[in-house]
Amino acid sequence: MGEIFIQNIPDQGVTTISNEFIDSYMLRANGEFVKVYLYLLRITQNSRSISLSSIADAFDYTERDILRALRYWEKAGLLILSFENQKLTGVSFASFPVSKSEETATVCERSSESAQPNRSEKKIQPLAPPNTLTAERKKELQEKEEVSQFLYIAEQYLGRTLSKTDIDNLLYFYTDLHFNAELIEYLVEYCVSKGGKSSRYIETVALSWASEGITTVQEAKNALTLHNKNYFTILKALGIKGRNPIPTEQKMMDQWLNEMGFSLDMIEEACQRTVLQTGQSSFRYVDSILRGWYKKGVRCLTDLTALDEEHRIKKSSRPQLKTISRSKPTEDYPHRSYDYDEIKKSLFNQ
Repeated sequence: MGEIFIQNIPDQGVTTISNEFIDSYMLRANGEFVKVYLYLLRITQNSRSISLSSIADAFDYTERDILRALRYWEKAGLLILSFENQKLTGVSFASFPVSKSEETATVCERSSESAQPNRSEKKIQPLAPPNTLTAERKKELQEKEEVSQFLYIAEQYLGRTLSKTDIDNLLYFYTDLHFNAELIEYLVEYCVSKGGKSSRYIETVALSWASEGITTVQEAKNALTLHNKNYFTILKALGIKGRNPIPTEQKMMDQWLNEMGFSLDMIEEACQRTVLQTGQSSFRYVDSILRGWYKKGVRCLTDLTALDEEHRIKKSSRPQLKTISRSKPTEDYPHRSYDYDEIKKSLFNQ
């Protein structure tokens, strides 16, 4: 792959990390994505061009892993990626604070159009925590009929009085993520149906939808349909047919696909190994396999092949235990013959 030109080079001499990045973005991101972002920020001090392969070599990752990390930061609004003939050709650093920069948002939209032409009309929203609204602004918002309505409906779905965090989050979805009242109501309904009533869970789902450019109920339903296809692909790999996944299984699958970032190929491989090793369709066993791979940095089938080979070599190098046959004499326990008549005489003569 050719060189990728990097623009907006930071000042020479030091690598500056924005406090907003640490406070608002780093804490939410996968550790490997954070490392790629920091490394990219660092290497721009010495070079204006770099390649995916060189970054991948530095971390012992695959180019696909690096591109996944770059796309994550593009969705977060911190990077702007340029593509030509479906190949990455440029990376630009966006300005902070992203969530309040209309100019950056416009550039991110143009970048998203070039990278994903079928979704050019969607906005890539920043994955940032809710901004603090003033008391006056909150009061003004809650006096709006549609706002007071979705707050009331959310309270009914959750079955409890909304906390300050609940209200702040819902208002954030409305003002910053640009969710309309109908989408917010559907969001809460969906989360409750999945057994997730906590503010944190609802916020995670909302940010995920925003990163996918979802702004309507129909778009949310379309995205969930795709998720459901992934669910049933995994169930099929485990030999499970004729039923829907239960909430705990959905939660595990969401973690495998979203938090850990495994592809369906990797998850299906873990499912096949589970059935072969246990003879059962155990989600917990699949989860233990994938978490083990995740800790070891295994992200694709190529990584897995290397891990399997390493395991095979270690196993073959272990010393083999020798089996001692009881039917034959050994050097340690030589066979002896005794004259029982002589033994009797010696006993009686005592």
